[in-house]
Amino acid sequence: MKKSQPGIGGRRILLVGPQAPPYGGMALQAQKLERFLRLEGNSVDFFPSNLPFPNGLRFVDHLRGARPFVRSALIWLGLYGRIRRTDVVHVLAASWLYFFLVVAPAVILSRVHGKKVIINYRSGEGEQFFRSYGWLAKPLFRLASAVTVPSDYLGAAIYRHFGVQASIIPNIVDFSSFPYRERAVFQPKIVVTRHLEKIYGIESVIRAFGKIQKLHPEASLAIAGTGSQEDDLSSLVQRSQLKNVRFLGHVPHCDLAALYDRCDILLNGSQVDNFPGSLLEASASGLAVVSTNAGGIPFIYETGVNAILVAPDDWEGLAAGVERVLQDTRLGAEMTTAALQLCQQCDWVNVRRLLYQSYGIAVPDAQTMELRDSSYSRSQLGRSLKV
Repeated sequence: MKKSQPGIGGRRILLVGPQAPPYGGMALQAQKLERFLRLEGNSVDFFPSNLPFPNGLRFVDHLRGARPFVRSALIWLGLYGRIRRTDVVHVLAASWLYFFLVVAPAVILSRVHGKKVIINYRSGEGEQFFRSYGWLAKPLFRLASAVTVPSDYLGAAIYRHFGVQASIIPNIVDFSSFPYRERAVFQPKIVVTRHLEKIYGIESVIRAFGKIQKLHPEASLAIAGTGSQEDDLSSLVQRSQLKNVRFLGHVPHCDLAALYDRCDILLNGSQVDNFPGSLLEASASGLAVVSTNAGGIPFIYETGVNAILVAPDDWEGLAAGVERVLQDTRLGAEMTTAALQLCQQCDWVNVRRLLYQSYGIAVPDAQTMELRDSSYSRSQLGRSLKV
């Protein structure tokens, strides 16, 4: 990628977000943002919200009750000096304690220093958080220079609770890392790439796979991820006497493309979700997506068009969805083609213009990258939310 001409690149941007490890959707998006913004010629200062304690304070790791307060003090001090030397502050925002430990100081200090600050809110638990602590979060949302979200799902919740209009900027999918492979037929080679936590419904995926394997004894399931439920899920596999199930543990993001290439169907059982990058990366790789319709997923995918969606906890529905793909090759081919067109809206070429607009930076006409012509981009990705 070539550097942009003056007028786009050359800005000083402070990017605030989690640093991997641990790996998660927000940390991966922070990595991609940092990389692409640098390639555009911007000066990017990355401030890790999960910064480790310095040597003199390592003992705090063993003081559970004190950790948030000490970390908060370090964040305030660290941001104070960095914000003074930047043009735009872009903070990747989650819910609960993270919002008040990380987002609050970024917003308040930016306004004190007269800097533009963007809240890039991306939590699948937004609705619950707003109901519980919206009264405390509302002033921060209103102080922000701009609020951005990956989809209508969160944008509608923010407008409903706070009267703040959010701009929709999708997650970035790096197509150079996830090459598309067309499937002539779909085999029961199934993969799930989520943390092994209750909210991601891996138990439903395993139960669905049990039903699939009764019809297709050769079926396989690769489970990529780690988490607190790993032992319980492994026990479920053993009790269910399932074969060809592999727990892969943590798979580096750079190795996911090879994993996707060995599989044909991505199965997702989320109970809570927002804009899952793992589904989009699977679509970019040519996998058929069978998923629950939790949270923001139906704001991205349309069942029967580019994925098959069922209700959360409906493991029988997940199994039936996989069977549809296996039995109807034409449906699978049509869905994967449509899903590829969908996730192309998440290419940096398309995301960059929307991102720069949120920064208050006008893209010169000669460099404007128009969104590809699709009804999805016009209705959901390419415009600010209007409720």
